[in-house]
Amino acid sequence: MAEKRYGVLCLLPEKGRDKVVLVSRPGSKEWIHPKGRRIPGMSGRGSARREAYEEGGIRGRIHSGQKTVVTCRQGGRKVLLTLYAMRVEKMLKRWPERRKRDRIVVSSAKAAQLLRCPGMRKGLRALIKKNP
Repeated sequence: MAEKRYGVLCLLPEKGRDKVVLVSRPGSKEWIHPKGRRIPGMSGRGSARREAYEEGGIRGRIHSGQKTVVTCRQGGRKVLLTLYAMRVEKMLKRWPERRKRDRIVVSSAKAAQLLRCPGMRKGLRALIKKNP
């Protein structure tokens, strides 16, 4: 049975086209969407928002109905990732995991190149279509 994870596609509003904020895996230069397990007492959406803050210092608003579910592999296990679209409202200079992770702001095309997981790329494309 697949494990469930909840994450966010962080969209930073810019003139013309939105940019995407990615975070690195701890101790790695592999780029991912902020994600994690459901936090007890929180919804999947709330858990995803918390992960964006903890992993990338990203605050924003998740739009209801703008989500997609994709399959990824993590450590040889199948993971069902529910990915929500989040409009970035603030990027903090200090956040809980800033010493473990990096964050970058790139175009959606560049994000698709940097994401190794096919499921994460698929989720990116699906949510970008909903947020032109």
